[in-house]
Amino acid sequence: MPAKEPAALFFFSVGCGECAGGAKNLDKAAKAFDKAGKKANFLAVDMDPSESKTTIMQFLQYIKAPTLPATVDKNATLSQRYQVAALSTLIVVDPAGKVTYRATDPSAGQIQDALKKAGA
Repeated sequence: MPAKEPAALFFFSVGCGECAGGAKNLDKAAKAFDKAGKKANFLAVDMDPSESKTTIMQFLQYIKAPTLPATVDKNATLSQRYQVAALSTLIVVDPAGKVTYRATDPSAGQIQDALKKAGA
């Protein structure tokens, strides 16, 4: 799905202890981009369809990232499209829709570098 800006998608679940750090790094990268006036899309994708919006909001509050955009991957649409099988996976998609970066629990700096390489 073509877009104007590249996107960073972080696949997580509220019950995944490792995921808290990765989601926090995604939020840090989003804030750094915002501050620098750079454009990219950031999205935390919950892989557990049984988790509610309230539970996700509580998780984001807990990791101190309450403004991080999040969604539930209800029918595993995004997981399947980007072939994500493991929690705590981050992918960067360029504006043409091509995956240009894939990692487990990358740092905020790695996320920013990957987005810049993808055209941010």
